[in-house]
Amino acid sequence: MTDSFKYGLGALAAIVLLFLYNQNSQTSYEASTEIVFNDSVENIKRIKFTDKAESLELVKQDSIWKIIGYDSLSVIDSKLDNIFDKILKTKREMLITSKEDKWSKFGVTDSLGKHFIVYDGKDNEIIHYIFGNTGQDYQHNYIRKNKSKNVYRTDSNVYFLLNTSPTYWGSVIKKEEVDSEE
Repeated sequence: MTDSFKYGLGALAAIVLLFLYNQNSQTSYEASTEIVFNDSVENIKRIKFTDKAESLELVKQDSIWKIIGYDSLSVIDSKLDNIFDKILKTKREMLITSKEDKWSKFGVTDSLGKHFIVYDGKDNEIIHYIFGNTGQDYQHNYIRKNKSKNVYRTDSNVYFLLNTSPTYWGSVIKKEEVDSEE
C-alpha cells in the first residue's frame, strides 16, 4: 500500500469514528416525553376546571356527561372529545424549571394558572395539573403537577381548551330533547 492510501484510509476511519461519536452524543439531547394521563378514561367520573375565581365541573352520570349547576345545557360532544383526545393525551416534554420563584414567569402558580383536576367514581383525585401560557410560545404550554416544583413544557397548546365558561362546554337543550327524556 502506498502512503497516501494509508493516510486516506486513516482519515476515513477517523471521520467514521467522529460521526458515530457525534450520533451517540446527540441522542442525549432528545427530549423525552411523558403523557400526562396514564390511567383508563373509564375511571374518570368528574372533571373540574378552575381559572382564578371561576370554576366549572363536568360529571358523568351513568353514561351521560352533565355540567354541574347548568341543567339547561347539554354537553357538546366535540368539546368532551377534546378532553379525552387532546388534554389527557398532552405530553410533557422538557423540564423548564424546578425553582418556585420562576413559576409566575410560566404562569403555573396556583393563582395564575388554569387548574385541570380529574376524579374517579369514589371522588378521589386522579390528576391535578396547573397549566400556564405566558410569553411568546403559542405552540406549547407549561404544566406543573399540583404539589410539585417541576415545570415542564407541553408538546401542544391545550390552554384554550381549559375554559370555565358553561356555554363553551354546553348548548341549550332544545324542547324536543326535553320532551323525549320525559
